[in-house]
Amino acid sequence: MKKTGSVLTAAFLGLALAVTVSAQPRPATDPATPRQDAPRSEPQRQAWAPDANAVESGKLIGMKVKNNQGKDVGEISQLIVDHSSGKISHVVLGKGGVLGLGEQKIVLAWSDLKIQPDADSRSRMAAMVDQSKVDSAPRYEARRDTTPAASPATSPSSTSQPKKN
Repeated sequence: MKKTGSVLTAAFLGLALAVTVSAQPRPATDPATPRQDAPRSEPQRQAWAPDANAVESGKLIGMKVKNNQGKDVGEISQLIVDHSSGKISHVVLGKGGVLGLGEQKIVLAWSDLKIQPDADSRSRMAAMVDQSKVDSAPRYEARRDTTPAASPATSPSSTSQPKKN
């Protein structure tokens, strides 16, 4: 019991000391002389915001996709960007499943989707697609890269190739 009381007293005193030290006023410095440890401020940047018709990518991922009858058919799980043009070419649509388990992934052309206000909630957007496009969409299969994109391509050296007997 005495040991517990001593530990609690020491902890309380340590906490009181830390609070007292952090509450001490710091010495004023001359504003003309910047402190060595002060972070350098970046130049003031001009503000920019997307126009009213633009949709940010963070709002596209997870967006509900509905067919032409207004029935939910899935949600956007990935965007596929064409490397040469830099534009979205396809979307991966996750449909079915519970909490990502048993979910089927299909691919739709970006041009097949029409983004518009969700009829169920005007504060949200939804992607509309013809059911025939969903029915005929191919299954999505992730690409299996053998070399990371940031690594330079290398060819095997002559010493690493197996010798023929």
